[in-house]
Amino acid sequence: MDRFTLAVVGGVLALVVVGLAAAAVLRDRAQPPDPTTPGGVVLTYELAEQRGDPQTAWDLLAASAQAKADHERFLAFAGHPDTAYLTTENEQIDSLGASVVLVRTTPASGGIFGGSSYSSRTTVRLVAEGSPSAWRISVPPDDYLLRTVKP
Repeated sequence: MDRFTLAVVGGVLALVVVGLAAAAVLRDRAQPPDPTTPGGVVLTYELAEQRGDPQTAWDLLAASAQAKADHERFLAFAGHPDTAYLTTENEQIDSLGASVVLVRTTPASGGIFGGSSYSSRTTVRLVAEGSPSAWRISVPPDDYLLRTVKP
């Protein structure tokens, strides 16, 4: 290879490395969710599951949701480490509580032909509980974890 070709290849590789480093640094600088809003509670719940912290996720469930599930089983099965990017949309508050649409965007897998990311949307219901009032999840995005008859 001549010098020009080596310079082009080196430049492209340098740009790729810089881009990946910037993406990693910027992703780690994300602001923590606001736990006083329905959307913030939903994001905190999902982030706890992503980080393998099911107790924090359990603590964000409403008493009615906790009553449907076995605590130990929830702790054993909750949590799914992944790299999905989480956002919320369509936050609505009414007299019965709140609803938030959780959007999970899974990054593209490599592959020979590239890949494409995909998004899934799940509606999460919340209620205000306690004193002072705090938002808690009554219907979580992974409600299958609550479909257990308690012993």
